[in-house]
Amino acid sequence: MLKKMGFVIILLLSAVLGISAIVRYFILDPVEGNAILIREGMTMFRMNNQLWSIALYIHIITAAIPLVLGPFLFIKKLRNLHLQVHRNLGRVYVLMILTSSIVGIYLSFYAHGGILAILGFIGLDLTWLYTTYKAYKYIRKKHLVLHEEWMYRSYAVTFAALTFRMWSAIIGYSIDNFTVGYVVAIWLSWIGNLIAIELWIRMNLRKGKKRLSKGLTEEVTH
Repeated sequence: MLKKMGFVIILLLSAVLGISAIVRYFILDPVEGNAILIREGMTMFRMNNQLWSIALYIHIITAAIPLVLGPFLFIKKLRNLHLQVHRNLGRVYVLMILTSSIVGIYLSFYAHGGILAILGFIGLDLTWLYTTYKAYKYIRKKHLVLHEEWMYRSYAVTFAALTFRMWSAIIGYSIDNFTVGYVVAIWLSWIGNLIAIELWIRMNLRKGKKRLSKGLTEEVTH
């Protein structure tokens, strides 16, 4: 029950963030929508740099899709009943992350907050690429257990899109220094997510598989 509730919450949060980002940048005026960020010194959101603006739009679309799509890849019933659908969704997930992370590295060099912010975003994008590549590599080798674990890690980094905004708001305004909070939030968003998912993998996913393996062994020996 708790697992289902967690899934629904993550799906709803992902959908809200993904849809709101698309509405904010593609339907409404992004300059007005980012007025607070511009006041904090993020002048790039005035959208005067055409190349940066195009990269940002690409990044938003290609990050929103895996954010919303990701939870459906963990539905075992969907995977078992519609394996080809699962595979196609997985291909879209990987392709979007490949595109978004590469574009994100370019955007990182314009990050607000100096070198620590730049390195934080580059670290996020490289980790996003790496975890997704590992998940892809293991499914190509048909190592289903390792594929599942690395998919959870990949989505944990994908979910940093949401936790980054959460932490930047909480820390930035609670210490009355938006820039410091912003930089801390960059690092905390993806490293914190990876720590949390690693603990979950070890405490739940692996223990569940060990119990299943033990049960199957006992059935065979009896």
